[in-house]
Amino acid sequence: MFVLGTSVMADAFRVLSPLGTAYDNRYSQNLQGRCMALRRKIPERATKIFRNVFSRLPFPGISRPLFIIGCGRSGTTILGRSLSEHRKITYLNEPRHLWFSAFPETDIWTAKAHARNGKLFLTEADADPQKGEKLRRLFWFETIMNRKPVLIEKLPINNFRLHFIRQIFPDAHFIHIYRNGLEVARSIEKASEKGDWFGSGSYKWKKLVEHARENENTQNLPELCTTCYDKGLLEWRLSTEAVVGFLRGLPNNAFVEISYDEFIDHPVKTISKVLAFAGVGPDPNVETFVSDIVARKSSKLNPNRISEKERILGGDLLAWLADGGSGLSHEKSGQGKIHTID
Repeated sequence: MFVLGTSVMADAFRVLSPLGTAYDNRYSQNLQGRCMALRRKIPERATKIFRNVFSRLPFPGISRPLFIIGCGRSGTTILGRSLSEHRKITYLNEPRHLWFSAFPETDIWTAKAHARNGKLFLTEADADPQKGEKLRRLFWFETIMNRKPVLIEKLPINNFRLHFIRQIFPDAHFIHIYRNGLEVARSIEKASEKGDWFGSGSYKWKKLVEHARENENTQNLPELCTTCYDKGLLEWRLSTEAVVGFLRGLPNNAFVEISYDEFIDHPVKTISKVLAFAGVGPDPNVETFVSDIVARKSSKLNPNRISEKERILGGDLLAWLADGGSGLSHEKSGQGKIHTID
């Protein structure tokens, strides 16, 4: 049985109480100091206990979180890793456990996904207020424990849940990174060979198929997917169209958009643009990291060499990029021919 030392338990109660105390900024600052001191004393298992307790307390939760969005294998991980070097940024890299804790139905990967009624596509109607409050507190807890106030989260499947996220986090901002769909498909193909990219028992793929079939423009495409490369290209299309359709409905100051090539070719300039959007100043640690680490790891594919099958699976956005288009979420990109599911 797990037992905490008396002094540590006493510290924990001082940090996580009193329940009846009204929240204010002074208490928040004091709480951050106490949590950091407590973190040095307790093991990870105890942190999980305190996280769970904290999520039930009457705190307002995180404000102005930023979400990195974009299809998986588009550079979301290296972008998030770069931002994590900043002294003010708490970076959550695919924090599925936090999402599962508040919304079990967000699970489309594990063996428990079926029992949890895991959903790929979530809307405002799925954003239960009580669960949303819990998630906001869970995110805020992470910033307190790290003593870094700006929260940036990355979970690529969120591309299909952006209206859901906006309902939970009304002041959320978004960082979109996009990449040539052919390169993404190739990378997904490699990743799927190493593990369960499409979920335990292909649960995620089955949900992607269901999602594609709900739209007359994509309903017949799953039958064309005979390889993991094909599946990856369809995932890129569905994911990217969902993001673009969402961002086009936001004010320009609610999101920033960069391309993978832009980040690889000009890492310092690009990361500076993102940091400015996030509302934090430059940090030499970030600049050093991107200068030393950010580089292309695979050969660049020519987007002009697209087979007929790739053109069908990739859709208008793939053709737009092949023709030299950029700035996917601007109204004129892709000539406005984006087919989304409301």
